[in-house]
Amino acid sequence: MKQRVVIAIALACSPQVLIADEPTTALDVTIQAQVLEMMKNLREKYHTSMLMITHDLGIVAEICDAVSVIYAGRIVEHGSLEDIFENTKHPYTEGLFNSLPNLEDRKAKLKPIKGLMPDPSNLPSGCPFHPRCDYAMDICSKEMPGKIFRNDVHYVACHLYNENNIKEGKVINR
Repeated sequence: MKQRVVIAIALACSPQVLIADEPTTALDVTIQAQVLEMMKNLREKYHTSMLMITHDLGIVAEICDAVSVIYAGRIVEHGSLEDIFENTKHPYTEGLFNSLPNLEDRKAKLKPIKGLMPDPSNLPSGCPFHPRCDYAMDICSKEMPGKIFRNDVHYVACHLYNENNIKEGKVINR
């Protein structure tokens, strides 16, 4: 009920953008579904854009149109829901999906991302994900990757996809 009241208060002044930071934390699945449905309905009714901040990929799949995956305070992959869920490119995004339980094979083991998040006040040089990345190359520890567009909206910040690595055949067909 508190979540619903807070959402109602937030929408009372008809904002153009609603920022929802983990809006379903600590809710059971039934109440979570009700809150998400209410948020979708209110978003449509008031023509409000919504920025959803969450770690729950199930919520992302249900609510979001566009998705940004953030690691160490930086967007590492951005695209449509379909781009991110069906055409994952960044190794961190891949790791997030690989660490989810497989509902079709309940005996399959989870594959966690190795290592720990870096201290935000002391990030490693180059790409902050490189110490944990299965695909890290020398350049990853030296240079921060730029945005490499895969289509009009889908981009990835990863050296795997720069032109030199594609030409040299270093990119894994992913």
